[in-house]
Amino acid sequence: MEQLNKRRSLFSRFLPAIIFLTLLIALIYNGARINNLEEKKQTSPITNRYSMGSQDINIINSQTVYVPIYSHINRSSGTPQLLETTLSIRNSDPKNSITLLSARYYDTEGQELQNYYKEPEVLRPLQSTEILVKETDTRGGSGANFIIEWVADIPVFEPVIEAIMVSNSNSSISFKSTGRPLSIRKK
Repeated sequence: MEQLNKRRSLFSRFLPAIIFLTLLIALIYNGARINNLEEKKQTSPITNRYSMGSQDINIINSQTVYVPIYSHINRSSGTPQLLETTLSIRNSDPKNSITLLSARYYDTEGQELQNYYKEPEVLRPLQSTEILVKETDTRGGSGANFIIEWVADIPVFEPVIEAIMVSNSNSSISFKSTGRPLSIRKK
């Protein structure tokens, strides 16, 4: 009996310490989770996302997209190799249209060379369009780019906007450049 009383006495002495440590561990764990959620909240864009395997697709109403392109690249000898560019704009939404407002072409110095859409153009669901910058059009230079603006009446899957550069010379090359959103809007 005396041994049982000693155990109870020992247990009652350490019980507050055990409770304190348990609460402290729970507090630290939950604090870390709250900090993680706060960080995610601050860095998340103001869009909805739809996950398709390894890729997330933004669901938004409008976007301004920067697409780097190249009218030429320099070879190891320093001579330029001319490139032809196809800018591809693909409405990836299977149910809703988007409206292209502008496709402004800029040169290496940042000077606007041309707006390919004088009037808005509607892309129906899953419809695509393209703009061709011929190999002989060297106005843009190696730092050329497009700024694409589009809108939709309701939130839609963001379009796929890419530029494909190819060379028609003896040493053929090809590569693509993906558009990067500069601004987005969700109603």
